[in-house]
Amino acid sequence: MNRRRKNPLLQRLEYVAYRLVAAPARKASDAALLRWGTRIGSFTRLFARRRTRIAVENFRASFPKRAEEAEAVIRECWRHMGREALMTIKLQELSPEEIAGRCDFVGVELVREAMARGRGVILITAHYGSWETAGLAATAIVGPMTTVARSLDNELLAAEVARVRAQTGATIVDRRSAARRLMKTLAGNGAVALLPDQAVLPREGVLVPFLGRPAWTTDAPAKLAARLGSTIVFAFCIGDATGRHRFEFEEPIRVDQLTEEEKKTVPLTTRINDVLSRRIAARPELWLWMHDRWKGTATGKRSEASDGE
Repeated sequence: MNRRRKNPLLQRLEYVAYRLVAAPARKASDAALLRWGTRIGSFTRLFARRRTRIAVENFRASFPKRAEEAEAVIRECWRHMGREALMTIKLQELSPEEIAGRCDFVGVELVREAMARGRGVILITAHYGSWETAGLAATAIVGPMTTVARSLDNELLAAEVARVRAQTGATIVDRRSAARRLMKTLAGNGAVALLPDQAVLPREGVLVPFLGRPAWTTDAPAKLAARLGSTIVFAFCIGDATGRHRFEFEEPIRVDQLTEEEKKTVPLTTRINDVLSRRIAARPELWLWMHDRWKGTATGKRSEASDGE
């Protein structure tokens, strides 16, 4: 379903607000950004009550034995998102090489080994930690990438995002028409980056466990890897209190070493979700709990804002 076009006046107001925040953010020190990002995140939690409620309910349903932690985890989650938003704005003005210089890389050899096999590499991450920073820095390490993104409903902000992404050398394709472009990239021994941790429509994926609960999950990574023989490598980027980031590549899945049963869409997608779930369980405050991840399932809640997310 196509989303309704947002009111042009509202688009302009959102864009002006973004520019008012972006200008000082790009000049501020890392310490100031982290401090103000924490405050913005805390304020947003109070303002976005419905999203906060969804986040708390998601956490409690995913970790029933840790239900008493929910309020504290989601409070810190909002703070984290505020910090990441401001830091991302600042880093957008840097080159991929400059951004990579602020990262400590671990496991880069896994990506290089995958590329050496000649069948491309599928980088899997989640809306976790500093995923936007990861996207900006990765091209300095792996070269030009192709990734999938949902189009923004604000045309002015969409143009700004497109400008920034063009500077990194990344090719962004709309998820509704991504399959051919992704296959072409991998067939040419290129790199594809995918974030399969958000809900999809039943016709777009498979129902497999995510954080212990059935969730509709895109099967694109599994299908691409099985069809083209591409290696899957997981990538996670986490910032620290100094403004630096630890960028880890880990747990490669070589489909050429899997059995025919293991290559099937459901088992392989389940394996991908298991890796993401372990990461999130270890540092739950770093994941985007506000998203209605389990919509369309018996345990999900279909919120008004979840369509198209």
